[in-house]
Amino acid sequence: MKEVTTVPANGLLYVYAPMCGTCAIASRMLEIVEATKDGEWIQKANGNFIPEFLEQAQVMSVPALLKVKDHQVVERLYAFQNVQNVFAFCAE
Repeated sequence: MKEVTTVPANGLLYVYAPMCGTCAIASRMLEIVEATKDGEWIQKANGNFIPEFLEQAQVMSVPALLKVKDHQVVERLYAFQNVQNVFAFCAE
């Protein structure tokens, strides 16, 4: 996953907190999902560096996987239940 400090215009954005254990597990799931395609196609951002966006997008908690289209969050995933669930969210 590519680390970013700004929100992409389009694509998948994984928001995490560095000291979050659940975020570490979710990150590993996303690495597995990302390995199904060539290259880095999921971007990740430390939530501490994008607080204005998180407030504007009404992100309630981390970890969060956001589908961003035209700078707007169109769908979000908070419950990283398993790799299959995360893969299904990414494939939609």
